[in-house]
Amino acid sequence: MKEIDEQLNLWATGRLPEAERRALEQKMEEDPALAREAEFAKALKGSLQNEPVTGPGELGLARLQKSLREEGEDPSALLPRKNFWKPVAIAASVIVAVQAVMLVGPAPWEDGSTVDMAPASGELVPQGPRLQIVFAPTATMTDIQTAVLNVNGSIVAGPSALGVFRLALSEEASTEAAVQTLRDYDFVEEVIAP
Repeated sequence: MKEIDEQLNLWATGRLPEAERRALEQKMEEDPALAREAEFAKALKGSLQNEPVTGPGELGLARLQKSLREEGEDPSALLPRKNFWKPVAIAASVIVAVQAVMLVGPAPWEDGSTVDMAPASGELVPQGPRLQIVFAPTATMTDIQTAVLNVNGSIVAGPSALGVFRLALSEEASTEAAVQTLRDYDFVEEVIAP
């Protein structure tokens, strides 16, 4: 019986394959009860399509709560907790306060002790002059590599979200000469020696 119900639903919505549709319509001609069920399924489909799609609204919620009260259930379980945000706000405030104390409090190196910091990559940061450089969006990797190697530098950071690269020059390099050399390239938009 379940299979015939599925076939009737598919037939009423027009999604039953042609061969199965013909076989079902043949069965409906032979069985008047099946024909009445098919017409009912088609009428139900039509009335559901014409029904406006709206939520139950407050009246529907009130009816549901009344029904739950009659069954002995707690209707307030359907409503969201009004104090949901209060604990969340308290937790967020505590986190902000702890971070503020950590940021404003004394730094560990101010008491004369040393802090041993190293880059996560394990490489040492080269000493020497630094530059910040922004390349044009049309610059290729070859262009960037040529410019950096031409001033005997290396990229130590970047590109940032704004497209800024940080270059480290060798200790004996002249910052002014490197800036002038880099500015001569068409694909370099800006060079700054901080």
